[in-house]
Amino acid sequence: MTYRNAASPTVFTACCHSSLDDVRALLLQVDGFLRAAQTPADWIEDMNIILAEVLSNIARHGYCDDTGRIDLEIRLADNELRCRVSDTGRPFDPNAVGHATPEPELLREGGYGWFLIRSLARALTYRRAMGTNNLTFWVPVACKHPLADLVG
Repeated sequence: MTYRNAASPTVFTACCHSSLDDVRALLLQVDGFLRAAQTPADWIEDMNIILAEVLSNIARHGYCDDTGRIDLEIRLADNELRCRVSDTGRPFDPNAVGHATPEPELLREGGYGWFLIRSLARALTYRRAMGTNNLTFWVPVACKHPLADLVG
């Protein structure tokens, strides 16, 4: 795995191979960066959930049995975490999935990923350009939790 951390304490950039082991290692690095930046624990958890789903989907489905590169950038600004994930795996448009609340009895193992991502992330945007998948989103860090109304 290769890391390219920016000199700024508010910017995290890294790249890794598309193996699940490298994805797990990258997630630990992100967690450490967010904790060092004193990001609220709830939002660290949300970012960890989103990135675990996005990155593992890229590793499992984008590259399948091939090895590829995943690039990640996180910027802390104006009470939000802005994120960009890019890869050169198979094209995948997340706009086609994850809009309806999943029904547990109808789902195979997994199946909640894009629902969770959509529930926690804001301004989720996908674009494929010059053979590269680009996914951007942001997570607010200073407002009511997006799933608060579903709990309780």
